[in-house]
Amino acid sequence: MNVKNKITKASALRNTEAVIQAANNRFTFKVEGEGTYVWTEGTKDYCKKLPVLSYEMVVSGNNSFWVIKTLDGNTLVVDCIEYTMPYYMRARTTKAKVGDYKIPHLCFGYFDMSSKNAAKSVKEDLEELAEIKDSYYYWRADLVTLINKLQGE
Repeated sequence: MNVKNKITKASALRNTEAVIQAANNRFTFKVEGEGTYVWTEGTKDYCKKLPVLSYEMVVSGNNSFWVIKTLDGNTLVVDCIEYTMPYYMRARTTKAKVGDYKIPHLCFGYFDMSSKNAAKSVKEDLEELAEIKDSYYYWRADLVTLINKLQGE
């Protein structure tokens, strides 16, 4: 096989959907500065903006989580990452960008790292799921790992 064919074959392998999705699963970024906000509960019909110092997408194991630094110095972890509809619907042929993810929502629940018992309920869930060891189990195990890492800082 000549060099041109080797390069063509390597490029085709690198551009497969599975490889790009695996790269996107390891994609992280941080948003900070003036005007940075996340969404929090408001009225029944809409959420309201909550100013924060920064939010960051962090990878733990094979899963991504939001880590949010609030103005009062607390660190929050949100386990729900939402894609925008155009990113979700398109083929995974390009690397994800910052705009491909929705701004974090605190409406769905979060873990406050200022609490000593932040991971307690998640650890209890893990004990119940230890026999099954399905994808939900590993997702929660990655969350516990991240929480323990953040509390150790």
